[in-house]
Amino acid sequence: MSPFKMFVTLIVGFLLGFAFAQLLFTTNCNITPVITISTSMKTKLSNCENNPKVNYQLYGDNEDMINSTNLQAWQLTENGELIEILNQRQQPRKVNQTLANRLFSEIRIVCWILTGPKNHAKKAIHVKRTWGSRCNKLLFMSSAEDEELGTIKLAVGEGRGNLWHKTREAMKYIYENHYNDGDWFLKADDDTYVILENLRAFLYSFSTDAPVYFGCKFKKYVRQGYMSGGAGYVLSKEALRRFALEAYPNRTICRQSKGGAEDEQMGYCLQNVGVVAGDSRDDEKRGRFFPFRLHDLIVPKNKSSWYWRYIFYATKAGLRCCSNNAISFHYIQPDYMYVLEYLIYNLNTFGISIEHHLPLKRNTSELVEKWRHEVSDNLLQSNNL
Repeated sequence: MSPFKMFVTLIVGFLLGFAFAQLLFTTNCNITPVITISTSMKTKLSNCENNPKVNYQLYGDNEDMINSTNLQAWQLTENGELIEILNQRQQPRKVNQTLANRLFSEIRIVCWILTGPKNHAKKAIHVKRTWGSRCNKLLFMSSAEDEELGTIKLAVGEGRGNLWHKTREAMKYIYENHYNDGDWFLKADDDTYVILENLRAFLYSFSTDAPVYFGCKFKKYVRQGYMSGGAGYVLSKEALRRFALEAYPNRTICRQSKGGAEDEQMGYCLQNVGVVAGDSRDDEKRGRFFPFRLHDLIVPKNKSSWYWRYIFYATKAGLRCCSNNAISFHYIQPDYMYVLEYLIYNLNTFGISIEHHLPLKRNTSELVEKWRHEVSDNLLQSNNL
């Protein structure tokens, strides 16, 4: 090849390479790129930061991570980088979903998530991308708007001292705007993981016209017991109606001021309008709702933790801790939500299949009266906690 041709080839190659690089790292705000950049490139995109069409992830700037609109999920690595862990959702394994689909239609669950502006991108979005997608309706209650989450902006402050106030206002909002959208109404935190199929199967036995709610039942403070907020609790249609119309407006039976533990105050208010704290254990007396991570319950530990003295029913540690049809776990980090998604909905166990049957309908009225007068069988004392 002549020197002239070699020179022309070199120039053409250089121009093509430069053009490709410009296309790859373009900062044109009129297109919608989804790219991964280093912190040093952040200044190049500063003129686009307020444009919702531009979606990029920052290595090293994890607190300010901008979530892309195509619901990509990310995980923090040890060196502070961000790696894509869920570019495309895996398809669930091929199984017979007839019962699950039937219950989705028959047992409608409105889920609402207690969150705040600081946790929208860190936690709440991962609820939306995982278990929250199986709710009949999913609502996020916060003090700030978020377009991607579709948050309901409540006129409340943030912080632990405002959790009860936010919960009161959320329940009132749901009654006024979504009462006819569900049969049961689930409250959960933004670090709670819920298996909706198991929740629907459990609720199938009960009438939503009964004044009852379920969750992880604690024995302290409220005479009939109350449900842990972190584990999530679910109200019947009648329970929500009584709270909104009878408890919410009456300061003598339901606290209207700020402060107070959210779950405890909800327990007081519901008890005072005749809503009963039900028993959600399975036939083998194993719990279904849990205010901790699964491994905190399975790995045997001594019972010095507050949990063992608060729990309403005598409970075992180890592999006998939890129902085979467990419903919820708390303190679940965002990355572990995707682990649970895989283990529950994608992992196959070869040669083993489980046949499922709907539980029998139960006389909810009789059970409510039984639970109304139930006494805790957990003999561990809760003094000095």
